[in-house]
Amino acid sequence: MRAVKWGLCAWLLFVCTLTVGAADKPSLSSYFPPPEDKGGWRTLLPESGEPNAEQKAKISATAGINWDKLSEAWKHNTTANGATGLLVIRKGHVAGEWYRDGDRKKVFNIYSSSKAYTSTAYGLILDDFGNGALPNGKKLTLDTKVCNAEWIPESLPLSDERKSEITVRHLLNMTSGTGSEPVPEKQPFETSLGHTAGSPFAKLKGDPGTVYNYSNSGVSHLVLLFQHAEGSDLFPFMKERLFDPVGMQAVEWKKIGGDGSIGPYNQGYSGVHTNPREHARFCYLALHKGDWAGKRIVPESYYDFAWTPCKVKNDYGAQWWTFPTLANGPADLVITRGKDFNNGFVIPSLDLVFVRLGDGNQFPKDFERDLVTKVLAAVEK
Repeated sequence: MRAVKWGLCAWLLFVCTLTVGAADKPSLSSYFPPPEDKGGWRTLLPESGEPNAEQKAKISATAGINWDKLSEAWKHNTTANGATGLLVIRKGHVAGEWYRDGDRKKVFNIYSSSKAYTSTAYGLILDDFGNGALPNGKKLTLDTKVCNAEWIPESLPLSDERKSEITVRHLLNMTSGTGSEPVPEKQPFETSLGHTAGSPFAKLKGDPGTVYNYSNSGVSHLVLLFQHAEGSDLFPFMKERLFDPVGMQAVEWKKIGGDGSIGPYNQGYSGVHTNPREHARFCYLALHKGDWAGKRIVPESYYDFAWTPCKVKNDYGAQWWTFPTLANGPADLVITRGKDFNNGFVIPSLDLVFVRLGDGNQFPKDFERDLVTKVLAAVEK
C-alpha cells in the first residue's frame, strides 16, 4: 500500500491535469492506420532484426524514442514466462515491436482489459454523452436506477433491497456494492444477480455509491442491461460502431451462460481475444478521445468521465485505471488492465500508446511498474 501522503499528492496532480487539459490539449499525430490487411500500422522498424544505427537515428528523430533504451523494456518483459508481445507506438509510428513464441497475429485473451470495451459501449449509448434515444425510444443515463422491471428484469426479485438504488454510474465505477468474488462458469448471470443457492452476491457489501469492490458481478449486470437498452449483445454492437470503423479485424469476444440459463451473452468483464496491434487501435482511439481520422466514433465527453477517478477509489474511473496506480508516471496515464498484465497504456501528453499482452502467469515483483518506467525512460521529446 502506498503512503496516504503520496496518494493525496498524486490525486491532486491528476485533478490539476484534468483542469488544465481542456485549455492545453496535447498535440497528437493526425495519422490513423489502415486495417492490417491494407498495410496496417506504419513502422520505423526493419522487416526483421534490430534496427541499424541509421534506423535508430530515424526512430529518435521521428518518434522521439531511444530504441536502445526501449529495448530494455522488452528485455524486462521477457523475464515473465509464456508467449508475449510488446508494441510501442509514439507519434503514430511503431517505434518498438517484439514477440516471443508467436508473431503480430497471435491472439491473446486480454481478460479484464475487456472491461474498457464494455465501458466504451456505454459511452456510445448513454444520454449523458450526447447520444440519442435508444432503439426502444427511451433514454439511459449514468444516474438511471437499473435493478428493476424496466431495465434489468432478471434482477427481480431483488436479493437485497438496496439493489434498487444501483445506477449505471455505480456499475461502471465499481461502486454498486456487489462483491469481488469470482463469477462461476455455471449460471454466471443468475449467480451475479444473487439468485443461486449460496451466491456471494445475494447481499451487497455496502450501500451503492459508498464502497468500491472490483466486481465482475457488477459488469455482468452491465451485460444484461445492455441487452435490454440496445437490444444487442456487446460484440455485434461494437463491431458495427467501433471495431469496423477503426479497422479492428482480429477480435472476438467470449460468450458465457446459456444452456438453460440466462445467455449466452458476451462476457463483459473478460473474454476479448485480440492481438497487440488491434488492441493498440482501441487505445489509439482513446488517445484521440474518440476521434478517428476526423470521424467521431466515441463522444469525447465519455473519456472525460471514464478517466476521472470515482469518489471512493482514487485510481479507478469507469473500467479504466488511472494515474495514481503507478508512482512517477505522467498524470494523464490511463490503463486497460487485464489478468496477467494483459494491458494497454495510453498517455495523451506524450502521444504514446503501448500494449503488453501474454499468456504467462509468473512475473517478477513490480513487473508492471518497471515495464512502464523502462518505456518512459526511452521517451526523448
